Amino acid sequence: MTIFIRWGAFSDTGVLRLQNEDAVLAREGLFVVADGMGGHNAGEVASAMAIKFLGAAQSSGIADAQQLNSIIKEVNEKIFQAANGQTDQRGMGTTLTALAITPTNKSKSENDSKSVTVANIGDSRTYLLRAGEFRQVSVDHSYVQELVSEGLITRDEARTHARRNIVTRALGIEPTVGVDTWTLPLIAGDRYLLCSDGLVDEVTDIDIETCLKLNSDPQQTANKLVEMANKNGGRDNTTVIVVDVLDKDNKVVSKPVDSTLLKPEVNFSFRKLIISVVVAVVALVTSVVTTSYARSGYFVAYEDETPAARVLIYQGKEFLWFNPTIEADSTLIRSDLNLVL
Repeated sequence: MTIFIRWGAFSDTGVLRLQNEDAVLAREGLFVVADGMGGHNAGEVASAMAIKFLGAAQSSGIADAQQLNSIIKEVNEKIFQAANGQTDQRGMGTTLTALAITPTNKSKSENDSKSVTVANIGDSRTYLLRAGEFRQVSVDHSYVQELVSEGLITRDEARTHARRNIVTRALGIEPTVGVDTWTLPLIAGDRYLLCSDGLVDEVTDIDIETCLKLNSDPQQTANKLVEMANKNGGRDNTTVIVVDVLDKDNKVVSKPVDSTLLKPEVNFSFRKLIISVVVAVVALVTSVVTTSYARSGYFVAYEDETPAARVLIYQGKEFLWFNPTIEADSTLIRSDLNLVL
């Protein structure tokens, strides 16, 4: 039996973020999700570098988990060197989860001539839906995962934990990094999901599983999952790849997706529009109230300290960037008031 791969991929800025620091690569034989981190757009640079170098390495072929491990470690060195070479990129890094279709040297038939190799660094994830059973293949490198592993909190509690976004391992942060890999048989009917934490922070595993089971087309499934994340808050960038393993009767050609070739898009969602309007209204009201307070009241003062100084009438008070202004000029001078007194 000949096996084919079909996939769908989608990456979205989300509801609250203005920039997408995720990067995605989806093409025959290699699927990668990278979630960048670091200020001044450096996260976007790190994730794009990871995608670029992995894509270039795949052109020479990825034989097995060991080679994929070595390639990712080389990518780590390149990102680390770039981060330390430019001040505005210092401290940048990226998570990464990758799925590669690799040869199986020990295979004796066409059915098992290839394997699936999964690699992971950070808290981006790879899931597998096989024979109706849904499970996470990768293991997060994160603070909350350590708490879960120690039995201190549950997986559900980890989703809302205050420190859920702290990763304990990422590409580009240190000169060397450990890469976790898994090798699985390539079986027709399997469905893999690769995603950034923007999905799992907003959508429960149960809802993700349901979506994967109810939607057959991988591209529509990827779109739906991102839509669910945005409807649930969309607080982060969300990237999803759905990979289907099919037999020859279900062969459908999928288009390659490389986020490094895509033009940046600004996500004008309805919620962003509402937030922008609210911010503008608050700023306007604050400005009106501040101006009203600063311009309230009148007082009389001398022009200067000399006996011939004019007596002036001022409006307002010294407040923030406001200063009193002269509203009237009397015919009196300082010495006139002294005589009256």
